[in-house]
Amino acid sequence: MNENLRDYLYSQIPLSKAMSIEIKQADLSGVEVTAPLAPNSNHMDTAFGGSLGTLLILSGYAYLFHRLQMSGIECHVLIKESKTNYLLPVKEDLRAICIAPQEEDYAKFLGILQRRGIARIILTAYIETLEGRACLFSGEFIAQKAQR
Repeated sequence: MNENLRDYLYSQIPLSKAMSIEIKQADLSGVEVTAPLAPNSNHMDTAFGGSLGTLLILSGYAYLFHRLQMSGIECHVLIKESKTNYLLPVKEDLRAICIAPQEEDYAKFLGILQRRGIARIILTAYIETLEGRACLFSGEFIAQKAQR
């Protein structure tokens, strides 16, 4: 299943393939997306900030898309707004973890999506390293039901 999600991202978001992302975990509790440091490094031999930001967005996108897909709901997922705090340089392979929202927040989101065909939800994620959390992310994602 994780390979299917990765392959979907590769086909729909080509940058994810260029970054060599992998989906390490995808379930109701969240999503873990990884990428090797080498193709995502900067001139300081640390992770490029753009790669870190992209990986965090991809973790939220993958979480929401996967959770909706598990429920049989076909949607387009988009990022509307995001904020990332960069706390530490990343000197190792990248690891982004998107945390599932509170169940009541997801239920409210799902109810609005079912009624209106479009809804938004705020998701949080972080970059985890051996030295601790290197980045904190909050993003507002939009889901819009696919037209048949």
